[in-house]
Amino acid sequence: MHSIITHEQIGGACKKEKMTDMIVLAFGTEDGAEKAREKVIEVGNQYMFGLHQIVEVVRKPDGQVKIMDEPKLTGIAALGGAFWGLLVGIIFFIPVVGVAIGAATGAIVGHFEKYGFSKAFMKQIEEAVQPGNSALFILADDLKVDRLTPALADLEPKVLRTTLSADQEEKLRQAFGNAKPSPVAMTATA
Repeated sequence: MHSIITHEQIGGACKKEKMTDMIVLAFGTEDGAEKAREKVIEVGNQYMFGLHQIVEVVRKPDGQVKIMDEPKLTGIAALGGAFWGLLVGIIFFIPVVGVAIGAATGAIVGHFEKYGFSKAFMKQIEEAVQPGNSALFILADDLKVDRLTPALADLEPKVLRTTLSADQEEKLRQAFGNAKPSPVAMTATA
């Protein structure tokens, strides 16, 4: 059974415009995201999803978090390592540090909310990806979760989703896009 939690953050009047989704597939194992990555690309090609970027996050039992960008999808529209490092840091490390940096944390979380990532969405990711788990963070247009999840049924992902308006996506790309992705995986410890 798949859990789908959706946070639509469209804002303003309803217009027919291109929307980009951030889908997080959370797996109960460290290698679940790695096993799912190629399947996601295959299904994306089959159904012509507009896959922009896939980032694999592994949360080791000892608190280390590894972030690996899928090089096949890292093109001009890809967000840079600064975005992924900051987002993952907010999700997994800020809860560990706690109140000591509360004011700064609030400002950073507020900064991400203007890009379409609510505090509630980030909290759901943190709760879904516990130590010893992994996740795929997917940026895509027109991704049909009902077509993707059957291909991943054996891995039992928990599906989290938020939608970015065209304006939010443009602001995100202006702030973090067009950066050359690092060929080296990033690792951090909580």
